[in-house]
Amino acid sequence: MKNRDTVLRVLGIVVGCFILVVLASSVKNRDMGYHIEDIDVEIENAYENFFVDADDVMALIMQDESDSILGDGFNAVSLKDVEQRIKSHSFVKDAEVYRDLKGHLVVKARQNKPVARLISNNGRNAYIGEDGDILPVSPKYTARVPVVTGRYTEQLMGLGEVAEDEYASKVFELINYINEHKFWAMQIGQIDINSKGKVVMYPQVGDQRLEFGYAEDLERKFKKLEIFFKQIMPSKGWNIYERVNVEYKDQIICE
Repeated sequence: MKNRDTVLRVLGIVVGCFILVVLASSVKNRDMGYHIEDIDVEIENAYENFFVDADDVMALIMQDESDSILGDGFNAVSLKDVEQRIKSHSFVKDAEVYRDLKGHLVVKARQNKPVARLISNNGRNAYIGEDGDILPVSPKYTARVPVVTGRYTEQLMGLGEVAEDEYASKVFELINYINEHKFWAMQIGQIDINSKGKVVMYPQVGDQRLEFGYAEDLERKFKKLEIFFKQIMPSKGWNIYERVNVEYKDQIICE
C-alpha cells in the first residue's frame, strides 16, 4: 500500500509539474500574441503589375519612426485604420489586415489594374483603372495597355471616375471591348478622340487610320473592322489602304 501511495504521489507531482509548464507556456504565448511581433505584407499581383511593393505598404502603415506599431498591443491598434491607410494609395484596390497565431500583423493588398493610358495634347499622363477610376502614372512601372490620345483626354483626366460622365462611360466600354477581345487587344495600339468625342484608332502594326466615329454601336463597327482585317487586307494587300471608315451603317469605306 505504501509503495502504491508513493507512486501515486510521485505521479501526481509529475502531472502537476507538467500542467504548470503547459500553463506557463500558454501564458507566454498568449502574452506574445497580444503584441505585434512582426508585419507580413503580401501583394496580390494577378495582372503582373508592379505599382506597389511591400516597402510602399510599410511606409503607409508606419508613416514615420514615431508611428511604428511594432511591439504595440493589438488592442491598441485599429486594424480598420491600418486598412484605410493602405487603401489611400492610388494603386491599391483593396486591403485586408488581420493577426495570425504567431502574433504577426498580416497585410494583404490587391493592386488596381490599369486598362488604358491617357496622354493629353499638353503632355499630361494618367491611367484609367479597371473600375473606371482615373489613376496617376507611376515612376515605378509602366503598364502595357492601349494609349488614348486627343483633345478629349483632358476631359477624361478632369474626372474622378468615368461614371461621372455619360460619354466617358461609353469610351470606357470601348476600351474594355478592345481589352476583352484577344484579336483587338493585339491589333489596336492607339485610340485618338477629338474634342467632339469622335474616335480614330491606329493599329499596332501598319499606318491605317481606322475611323470609328462615336464610341457606340461597338458590335456592328468592330464586325466591319474584322471584315477589313481578315478579308479585305489579305485579298487587296496590307499597305494598299491608308484610311478605313466604319462609322456609317452598312458601309466600309477604304481609301
